[in-house]
Amino acid sequence: MSKYTVEFTRRANMQLRNIFSYIAADNVTAALKMIDALEDNAARLGFAPFIGVELLQDEYPMLTPGYRMLAVNPFNMYYRVVGDTVYITHVVHHRRNQAKALAERE
Repeated sequence: MSKYTVEFTRRANMQLRNIFSYIAADNVTAALKMIDALEDNAARLGFAPFIGVELLQDEYPMLTPGYRMLAVNPFNMYYRVVGDTVYITHVVHHRRNQAKALAERE
């Protein structure tokens, strides 16, 4: 049993659905594998929530302090640890402008 609860925010869930749809348009098997990889890495955060790189506030001023990022090639998973819960807030393709993607409103 994990020490921390892991939750995807509404935005992150929407991003996962979009990732699946985009990849599945060409290859459903690849889409399923990508979503599995993202979900498996999210589950790892339940055991080791501080494995991701902490984001520097001067590079990401739009985020509250304490955000972290875990690379799951080719995506970056952004999250915060609050108490005993890991909140995954964004899942962004690494080629996108990360700061711009994180600043977008739902």
